[in-house]
Amino acid sequence: MPDFDSAYVDSIDDIVGHSEQITYLERFASDVDNGARRKPLLIYGPPGTGKTATSHMLAAEHGWNLVEMSASDYRDAESIASMLHVSSNTRSLFGKINMLLLDEVDELSGKHDEGAAGAINKLIGESKSPIILIANDMWNRKIAFLRGKTDNVEFKRLRNDEVAAVLRNAAKRIGADLSPNVIDGIASRAAGDARSALNDLIVMVGSDDEMLESIGMRDRKSDIFSVLDKIFQSNTLAVPLKAMASSDVDNEMLMKWIDENLPHRYLQKEDLRDAYRMLAMASGFNSRASRSQYYTYWRYMNVMMSSGVALSKSSYPDSRMRYSFPKVISSLSGTKESRGLQTELAKKLQKKVHMSIKEIKSSVLPLLSSAANLAVQRDGSESVYDFFASRFDMTDNEVKGILAIRG
Repeated sequence: MPDFDSAYVDSIDDIVGHSEQITYLERFASDVDNGARRKPLLIYGPPGTGKTATSHMLAAEHGWNLVEMSASDYRDAESIASMLHVSSNTRSLFGKINMLLLDEVDELSGKHDEGAAGAINKLIGESKSPIILIANDMWNRKIAFLRGKTDNVEFKRLRNDEVAAVLRNAAKRIGADLSPNVIDGIASRAAGDARSALNDLIVMVGSDDEMLESIGMRDRKSDIFSVLDKIFQSNTLAVPLKAMASSDVDNEMLMKWIDENLPHRYLQKEDLRDAYRMLAMASGFNSRASRSQYYTYWRYMNVMMSSGVALSKSSYPDSRMRYSFPKVISSLSGTKESRGLQTELAKKLQKKVHMSIKEIKSSVLPLLSSAANLAVQRDGSESVYDFFASRFDMTDNEVKGILAIRG
């Protein structure tokens, strides 16, 4: 499996869909090369839009020495000081400019990352080296301390044709012979996330076209979030119900998401009381449908959990607030031992797919499991065990763990 930054682009000119943003980054780099001191850049946008890959290519093409940290690295002021402050005021061993890259900066946790915000502020104030910070959401309250201290560059979600262009370029580079239908199918399922699409591309290499169905069956958060937005941000009967009807999100799954996020969205006691009453009625109709096998009850369930919840509020919630994954689902994901094994598997895969541990566990591992189980049925288990051992240095027990995962 290739490194995904290298599969993505040969040069910064190959970055798809962000020509204006890249022009701005090039101007930033030229100013730095000419001795100007620039504000740090905050590059923000949805996952998989090329933020990190573009930053890497910018450093490479200007001959800068890349000094990179992710959220798992800067847990406190001491770690930031020990890893970055020396680089921020010196050049590399060979006289190159050091570029400081702080990835996933909006993943800082105020509870656990004590002193990190202050240390980053100090770094910005004292650094003689260029700094780029990367975030999914620039309005996240965790990085409110950066307001006014950065120049902000937005990377928007890619269109399907742009994702397809990324896939064609990557397929050509790694010598993968995939049909246009497969390329377009992957792109349409990726919801603008090129990194996710590249992961899917690798899975499809050497697989039958039927493997596309496994990719399509994955529970995409973007779809759930779209329905939740219509419920929490609408104040009509039709919009939430239409959004739910046109979505392929499982209704019981959606009910769990609404239940988890209601207390963070509806802050008035009366609103919360009325919304939970609607949700309870929806749950009741769902139970009746299951017991009686009379599924007309689902019509009432759908109305209660979508339009009923939407019309229970007296004011609109903060639309910038992130959605929380349902704890009840997390608690059912397996025993402590199996969750620990999945974390270890994710760490091994992280070097290849350039995603967070959390993203790998929720998205990549279920997809790999589906692909591996199909391969076992087609080619036998021995080839699958050999593949994971040779590519990822996985033990038999770890491969068994992958095969046992269910999305």
